[in-house]
Amino acid sequence: MNTLTSMTAIAREAGQYMRGSSETDSTDKTNTKDFVTVADIKSQAILRDRLLENEPEAVVLSEEDSEEMRAAMYEPDFTGYVLDPIDGTYNFKRDMKESSISIGFIEDGTPVRGVIYDPYKDEMYTVEKGMGAFRNGNAIHVSSQNDIVGASVATSNSYDDEAMARNLRRHLSIYEKTGHMPWTNCPGSGVLIMANIACGRFDVYHHNGLKPWDNAAAFLLVSEAGGEVCTLDGSPARFIDNAVIIGNSAMVSLLRETFTTIDPILLT
Repeated sequence: MNTLTSMTAIAREAGQYMRGSSETDSTDKTNTKDFVTVADIKSQAILRDRLLENEPEAVVLSEEDSEEMRAAMYEPDFTGYVLDPIDGTYNFKRDMKESSISIGFIEDGTPVRGVIYDPYKDEMYTVEKGMGAFRNGNAIHVSSQNDIVGASVATSNSYDDEAMARNLRRHLSIYEKTGHMPWTNCPGSGVLIMANIACGRFDVYHHNGLKPWDNAAAFLLVSEAGGEVCTLDGSPARFIDNAVIIGNSAMVSLLRETFTTIDPILLT
């Protein structure tokens, strides 16, 4: 079995490759904003090969696998590893140094162990269900912010133009409904945004375009750091859910209350 220690070493190896790579040649997937680089594929190979060296019978699925292969993640009893070999590929291609690697282990549809590595800051986030959340070995916790005034609220881009428009209109509704526009963050890596939620750098995050490979480690990291992870309509979020509010409980409740007053289409 790949322990948290071995997963950490594997993520660090892929991160070292990513930090030193200039292989940004890319192929479009769904559109010109959604692409895969040579480095994505090579990082995926490092992660998969090392995981399978330690655990040859494991199921290992990645963002860059085919849609048919990834369908297994959505089965209620899915057990296996879910990888994001480079989260923030757009940032990586433009040399913004705001990208990360994620490995989550899912057991019967529930995240139980994960690592997230930011190779540019050399920050390794580790989490195991029931054991707390850590950054470089030190315990982390979500923020104590409880008011929209002074809050740091994050959202993300979307490859789908219409979904992104809904995302921005939902964000603008915070100002329209509360009279205060929070400090807004949209740095381009959903995985790192959720890591920043877990360690209190950001207070709350809302988005409608997450994928299982974004969430496999990050949802558990936020939960074990004392945070709350729910869907935009307030239901408990599974790692396969795409439309979420994530943060400390007070700020999640505040955004959820605000969003109950807006057009329901903006919650999709």
